[in-house]
Amino acid sequence: METIAVYWESKIRTYGFDLFEKLTLCQITLPPGAMGALGQALRNPGDDDAVFRLVWAQTDNSGRLKFFFLYNDAHPNRLPSVMARFQGSGSGIGPVVRTVVDAISFQGPHFGDRHGIMDFTHNALAHGQVPILAATCSVATIYLVLPAGWGRDALAQLSEAFEIPKSVK
Repeated sequence: METIAVYWESKIRTYGFDLFEKLTLCQITLPPGAMGALGQALRNPGDDDAVFRLVWAQTDNSGRLKFFFLYNDAHPNRLPSVMARFQGSGSGIGPVVRTVVDAISFQGPHFGDRHGIMDFTHNALAHGQVPILAATCSVATIYLVLPAGWGRDALAQLSEAFEIPKSVK
């Protein structure tokens, strides 16, 4: 027997929003057998490697894995050395695609019901026609990846839709 709990509030509470502008989103496509090469490249980072804010993966229709790395890049014209090492591994990876994006993260006291919170979030952003490139959840935190320049608009709409408590008793 499965029990599903759904939390509902007319205006959902969050602890606040974190906006990150002009991040780099790096996408790598690889066959499942190349996971070891990716792990090796990530295992021995260099001093100039990026610190990843968010990492997630998904499969495509052909069974290949798409990894996404979201990070700050102090030198936008230089691919971080971890990606260069991985590209040089000869593991049959596809091209590395880089895009400049904005991201918002937020969490709340009842975000165990991520499905309901994501539905509420999508509806709040749909009114302003904010494009969402990716949405991921980790425990009680939601991350939204948006095209560069959309972060402030999304933040304003979300701040209007969600309740952000001003003080703690």
